[in-house]
Amino acid sequence: MITCENLMKIYKIDDEMEVMALQGLDLEVEKGEIMGIIGNSGSGKSTLLNMLGGLDRPTAGKLTVDGKDLLRLSEKDLVKYKLETVGFIWQNNARNLIPYLSAVENVELPMLLKGRHKRERAKKLLEMVGLNQQMNSKLDKLSGGEQQRVAIAISLANNPRLLLADEPTGSVDTKTANIILDLFRKLNRELNITIVIVTHDTQLIKKWIEWFRFEMGRHQVNF
Repeated sequence: MITCENLMKIYKIDDEMEVMALQGLDLEVEKGEIMGIIGNSGSGKSTLLNMLGGLDRPTAGKLTVDGKDLLRLSEKDLVKYKLETVGFIWQNNARNLIPYLSAVENVELPMLLKGRHKRERAKKLLEMVGLNQQMNSKLDKLSGGEQQRVAIAISLANNPRLLLADEPTGSVDTKTANIILDLFRKLNRELNITIVIVTHDTQLIKKWIEWFRFEMGRHQVNF
């Protein structure tokens, strides 16, 4: 699904100053894989996510997602890529959601941008993330964790093959973070969608170990 070779991103601050945000990254992510990238603030995590999502262009190197060379896509094809191939979930819900719309209207919006209107699909996605009773609620009636689950439903609206999550548990408590991470795992297994999560939250490591032990237990063979 994702291939990065010697990927570089340099931001030019002014005529005399440049910042190396990412240098020489090699990375492969298989289709249907769920990957966590953990690092401190300023380590280039969000820069990588922005490039994977087509929001920023690499300075040099190779970046291929789902067979598409993101360094060479035209602006028109890049817009299509962002609408159809990738779904984004931000830490800041102000970037995910429109406050004066209901939960179901928020989920419908990306579909309307593609010229289609599917209320039933929006409802199904909200059911999938456990918000059966909150579909018609405005955002000020939802908790932070519920808003984040609406954001996950929005990211799935146009059947993306890649889901990118930037600090998805950064603004919620530990219990809600566990619910959100378990939801990612459920979506990964049931939809076979590739998921990349970037975070500085080491709680994700504990969840990975928990999932690994569970999978080992499911496939254990006694001789």
